[in-house]
Amino acid sequence: MQLGFIGIKLSGKSTLFELLTQNKYETVHAGIAEYRRGQVTVPDERIDRLSEIYRPKKTTYALFDCVDVMGVPASMRTDQAAKYLEAVRQTDSLVAVLRAFDGYDAEGNPARIDPVKDLRTLEEDLIFADLLVAETRLEKVLHMKARSAPQFNPKELGVLEKCKAVLDDNRSLRDTELYPEEEKLIRGFQFLSRKPLMAVLNCDEAHYARRAEYESGFGNAFPDIPVTSVSALAEKEIMELEADERAVFMEELGIDEPAIHHVITTSYAAFGLISFFTVGEDEVRAWTLRKGETAPEAAGVIHSDLQKGFIRAEVVAYDDFIREGGMAAAKAKGLVRLEGKEYVVKDGDILNIRFNV
Repeated sequence: MQLGFIGIKLSGKSTLFELLTQNKYETVHAGIAEYRRGQVTVPDERIDRLSEIYRPKKTTYALFDCVDVMGVPASMRTDQAAKYLEAVRQTDSLVAVLRAFDGYDAEGNPARIDPVKDLRTLEEDLIFADLLVAETRLEKVLHMKARSAPQFNPKELGVLEKCKAVLDDNRSLRDTELYPEEEKLIRGFQFLSRKPLMAVLNCDEAHYARRAEYESGFGNAFPDIPVTSVSALAEKEIMELEADERAVFMEELGIDEPAIHHVITTSYAAFGLISFFTVGEDEVRAWTLRKGETAPEAAGVIHSDLQKGFIRAEVVAYDDFIREGGMAAAKAKGLVRLEGKEYVVKDGDILNIRFNV
């Protein structure tokens, strides 16, 4: 899973990125654009509990690959903004970090707190970047049509014209209904405004107490975009303290749980993700899967050979496993099942894949 972090310059996006990746990232230069690439470890108390039981040689949490794009100044020409956004075109989903603190904008003017307006600005940049891609490809397709080229596909022409009409109307492709065949035809273009999107309101200490008010106002404007709030700078400073001091300062500031919990919980819900587990003395590990995917697809997440040679999956629900006190007791109660290729994996399933290659 790859997340692309976007935001207007000085939104605190990079502070949040550094907090989530624990300052472990690499900086990449690509033309005029600059971006940072790192990983976020997904905290999960279930993995902690399973590791206590198995005491494995290795415990592995689920990971998100993250890309942090240099903040785009609101005054930047849209065609320039499009070049900055190319860095997140290959990501699966987008996280828009929106300012909810006092200070100054990129031009040195007093900043206003208006996350709704900021997201609309970002959406316009995404739409324009997609329009450039659609127009470029459409021009090539029309040229192929004029030459009666054998690679011309009238269905591709149709879906590109459909997408361009939406983008010309300054609307994102996220809510545009496409047939499965149309979706397949445009998948390679990685349209930014079609990617799943969630919002993070980045507050300072003074405004964090008003986060419910900001989230409510944002939800009224964008009811289909999941939103959560963090105080990235305050929490980053807290993380530099000794462990026994952190909880005290977080309580004083009203930070109910770490930012990573807010972001991960919201992203799992927003992007339709679940976790499943594999366990044993060698390793206890969490894996990320999309809701609705099957046991063979889960096997493929572990290793492509497991999906190719999939026979069955031995499955037990995490809650059943914990309640019964382990695998042997769960089997004795008939709670460990053998499931076939049609089985849809549930959040918290513990899987053991049977395969033959």
